[in-house]
Order: sequence, then structure tokens, then C-alpha cells
Amino acid sequence: MRKVFIDFETYSDVDIKKGGMYKYTESDNFEILLIGYAIDDGHFQCVDLTKFDDPQQFFNLVQEPDTLIYAHNATFERLCLRAYGYDIPASKFRCTATLSLYAGFPESLGKVSQAMKLTDGKLDTGLSLIKLFCVPQKDGKRIYPEEYPEKWGSFKEYLKYDILSEREIESKLRHIEIPAAEIENYAIDQAINDRGCRIDIHLASKAKTIFDNYMAALNAKVREKYGITSLKSSKQINEFIFAMTGKQFDSINKDTIDGIIKECDNEDVTRVLAARKIAYKTSVAKFGAMLDCVCRDGTVKGLYRFYGANRTGRWAGRMVQMQNLTKSYFETDEELEDAREDVKSFGLDDLILMYDNIPSLLSQLLRTAFIARKGYKFKVADFSAIEARVIACLADEKWRIDTFRRGGDIYITSAARTFGLDEASIDKHSPYRQQGKVTELALGYGGWVGAIKTMDKKGAIPEDEIKGIILRWRDASPNIVKLWRELENSAKRAIMAKREVPVVIGGRTICTFYWIPQFNTLAMRLPSGRSLHYPFASVKNKTIRYANGDSKDVEAICYYGVAGTADKGRPAGSWCELDTYGGKLTENLIQAVSRDLLASALKNVLSLRPGDSGIVGHVHDELIDEVLEDGGESLDDVCTAMCILPEWAKVFDIPLNAEGFESYFYKK
Repeated sequence: MRKVFIDFETYSDVDIKKGGMYKYTESDNFEILLIGYAIDDGHFQCVDLTKFDDPQQFFNLVQEPDTLIYAHNATFERLCLRAYGYDIPASKFRCTATLSLYAGFPESLGKVSQAMKLTDGKLDTGLSLIKLFCVPQKDGKRIYPEEYPEKWGSFKEYLKYDILSEREIESKLRHIEIPAAEIENYAIDQAINDRGCRIDIHLASKAKTIFDNYMAALNAKVREKYGITSLKSSKQINEFIFAMTGKQFDSINKDTIDGIIKECDNEDVTRVLAARKIAYKTSVAKFGAMLDCVCRDGTVKGLYRFYGANRTGRWAGRMVQMQNLTKSYFETDEELEDAREDVKSFGLDDLILMYDNIPSLLSQLLRTAFIARKGYKFKVADFSAIEARVIACLADEKWRIDTFRRGGDIYITSAARTFGLDEASIDKHSPYRQQGKVTELALGYGGWVGAIKTMDKKGAIPEDEIKGIILRWRDASPNIVKLWRELENSAKRAIMAKREVPVVIGGRTICTFYWIPQFNTLAMRLPSGRSLHYPFASVKNKTIRYANGDSKDVEAICYYGVAGTADKGRPAGSWCELDTYGGKLTENLIQAVSRDLLASALKNVLSLRPGDSGIVGHVHDELIDEVLEDGGESLDDVCTAMCILPEWAKVFDIPLNAEGFESYFYKK
């Protein structure tokens, strides 16, 4: 197969960051300005459509059956081609951004260029040229190439180096073999993104207007009473707190506000900071995000980034970020439906009389703004305790497996084992069940005191009992503790001996660590056949410092990766050295296997009635199937299909279970 590396420079009046690439490319004012491409190792070629160069040779080339199309974030190029009448299937594309993520590298071309030290890396001149030629200016005017011919020449050079970068990434990662199943998963992901999910535009518009009016009134009250002109001004808020209490704070954000309120113990400070929390309530702002990216057919598309979480291969959210939507706390579905209709029917003044907390009300309705198309209905199904089931089976913790097989409550059984109680003495309302829930969510991946405190939002476990409970939980789950050690020791052996090290538990290989010389990469081959990658891996002696001042010298597994919010001391999104250990490796393994089971579930559900229905979304371990109202698959069909084990998982005999509901709108 010939490899065609492509990249486009384009123009649209839609802000791609707000509207997304689907809305961007469907605009009447969208056009391709420059087409850059190279065939295999051939020279760079540029088609300048602003100079009326004939693009037909290129369009013919990408449709040839013996070509594979390579692009960085290939969805964009695919949509551009579709806008020009060339609807090329996603299976024909190979995304170098996805390849980078799969190999453990960053997503953006610029960051990959730096991380891989590309010879022909991305140029840093592009942003200013894109702002000049690709978007309307502040006054609405459009700049054309003939107005700045020299800069237009630089833009072509910038395009050239994007093509060269893509090709070099593909070359440097040629040793990475992406399984055929992942190519199929990518095509499924693109189909889900293409289908999109319909939005209740009336609800979203009214909710946005109500919140805007609420914030205008709140700002006016704060300005009138306290002289603060902007609740988002840290300077003004700090000056106010100092005037009221004599105290100053380095940071006043959502993570610190509650602590500051407690420390200040001042009624006026409490009022102002409570108002600031509302001003930063980003969840409600998602109504505006929905409206910004809604397409002509009333749907929002492109909500998912395939392989966006590259330590596990899970999907990441885009645009509206469905993974972070607020839950509903209405007691009945009828109350939820009434609230939706109230927001659509009434204004702010009326709603204040009907509901105590307007921002909370609107947050709880976010999910319900996603609605089924006319003549369709949602069948929403969710894996039950998927990670707990996977870790039980891979660690061969038999009492846990037995609990799931008999349909038991893992929180109750875990609490009984941890506290030495009879299961019959613990019911759903028992404080022991709540403690069991906290320990199950916090301790499976080697969590210690901090993990318990993070999970224990209701204060179910007294602080002076935490350490003892952790140790009892570990005693009750010795095979899980053994799994942490096995994974850490096996990873270290693979790094130090530069060889393949299978991890065998209960006579079954649950994963295999192996060494890849390119980029000194530690890899973990999963049961599904795909691998997780840890570039520039090594074993180093490090001192771990704890919050209480204690420290410990350890032999740590180090690698380079993109820092997440949980990687303390490192800016989120930065490419830097990270470290891992048995608990984290267990988390990566279990979440990756759970992700592969969800990918299998997506395929199974899509095969039920191809063409009649389609998946419009998936959130964590849940999928949203949009089916024909009359004659579509049943909820039982969807749940059953989700739980069919793929061939690779049958050796573990994971007792999957899925439950769900039917609705004309999404909810939780």
C-alpha cells in the first residue's frame, strides 16, 4: 500500500475551538486554501487553491484503493474532504496523532516534535500565519494571500514541515504495530462522532439565559453591597478578604475556597466566596458550549477523542466533555421531567420561587439536554462495577469472583471481610456498607490514607481508624496486594534485563512486559493484544516525600509521559519524567482491560441492528444506544450484547453484568 501524507490549511468563519471541526467544515464559508502531501518518501507537493491550482490529481490519489492516508488528527482532513464531496471511509485513514498517543507520546504535533526530537519538526511560525489567513480578523475582514505574498510563502513552508513531521513520526514509530482490532475501533469511534447526538436547543438556550440573568443579578448585589465589580477578580477578592479579616491567600479557587471560608469564619467573606464559587460553576457553562457547537442537523458531533487517555487507551471527552456532567439528585423521573419543562417554560423570577438553588438545578439538567432523534429512543446501558470485576478475575481473588457470580453486593461482602462481620448483619443502610464502598473505591490500586480521605466525602471512616482499616482490607485481599508486587517486579525485570517478562497469575498470563529499544520503551502487552507504552523507561533510586513530612528511599520505575492533574509538582499537559509503581501499573492494566471490554461492547451493540440504530455516546463504562422507537432492539438485547466476552477475555471468565434504562433524554 502507498502511504500518502496529507495536511490542509483552511478558512472558515466558525471558531474551531468553540464550534468544533464538524461545524467548522459545514460552514458555507469553509474552504481549503492549501493542500500539502507527499507519497511515501517522495518530495513535498503543494496545491494552492487560492491560485486556482487543479486539485483533481490529489483527490483521485486519495481515493485509489492502494493508498492509505496519513494525517495528524486525521478526522479534520477526512471532514475537509467530505465537505468537498469526497466521503472517504475512516478505515482508509491512519492518524499520526493516535499513533503517537498509542506509543505513549503527546497528541499535538508540536509536542511530539519536541518529545521525539524530530529532524523536520513542526515550525513555530504557524499560529500567527493561521490567525492571519485562516480566520476572520477582529473587524470581520478576511485577509487574502495577495495582500501578504511573502507571508503566504512562509505559510507554504510551514505546511511542508507539517507533512515532513507526520512522515517522520510514522517512520520513527514503524516498530509499533497497532492491532487490527484497534483500527476497527477507530472506525467505530469515527462513526459515533459523525452521527453525533441531538441537543434540546430550547432547553439549552433557556438554561443559558436563566444562568446569565442569575449571574447578572448576583454580580449586581455583590457590587452594590461590597464594591466588588468582578467575582472572577482574584485581586479584588483577596483585597476584600484582607479588609474583612486581615488574612491573605495565594490562591482562591474551587479547591481552596471551602478551606478559606472555614479559616476566615466571617459571614461576609462566606457570602462573597459562595458567590465566587457560583461564578466559576463551569458545569452550567456547558449549555453555552452545546449551543456553540451544534450543527445544522441539531446534533453536536466530535464529542470523543479516540485513545485520548494514552496511559490506558480510554476515550477522552471533547467539546461538551460528557465525562464530567453533573448527576441528577431528583428523587423520581417525574420530578426530573417536571424540572426540564419548568426551565423551558418559566423565567428566572418564577424559578426562584419554585427552586432553592438555581445553579444546582441547571447543572442537574445538563445531561437531559442530550435527546433522542424524532422516532428514536435511548437505551442506556452501564457495566456494573467493571473495574472491580476485572481486578478480581485477573488477580484471581476468588471470594470477590464468587460475590459477583452470585449477584452479591461487593461493598457489603468487602466490609464483612474487612471487619470480620457476618454479611447478613450489614444492609444497604449500614455504615459498614458505606465504609466498604469507600475502601473498594480507594484501595484497589495501592491507595493509602490520602486515597481514603479523597473518596470518603461523607466521612464514613474516622480518621484515627483509617490506617487500621487499610491494613485489614489488604489482609482480606491478599491476591490483589500480590498483583501490585508482581506487576512492579516484572516491569523492573523487563527494563533491567531488556527482555520479555510474562505476568502469570492462577496459571494464566494476565499481561506481558517487554522492552522496545526505540525510545527505550517499556511496553505492557494486554490480553486483547494491544500494548501500553512507557517511553524512556528506567529504574532509579528516588526519595519519596509524604505530606506528613516522612520520606522513603525507593527504587522507582521512571518514564516520560504527559503529566496529568494527579501528577503533583508537574504542570498538567507537560512532557516530563514521571514515575510509577505496582499500584499505578495495576490501575493502568485494569482500566485498559475495562476499556477493551467497552470497545468490544460497542461492536456487539452496533451489530444488533446495523443501519437502524447507532451509538451516540459513551461515558466511562456506559453506552447510549439510539434505537428506533418501534421495532428497535430492546434494553435486554443491549445489556446482553454488552456482556458477551470477546475471545481474549474468555480465559478469565469475567462475570460481566450490565443494567440500564430507556428514555427520550439522557440522565443519570
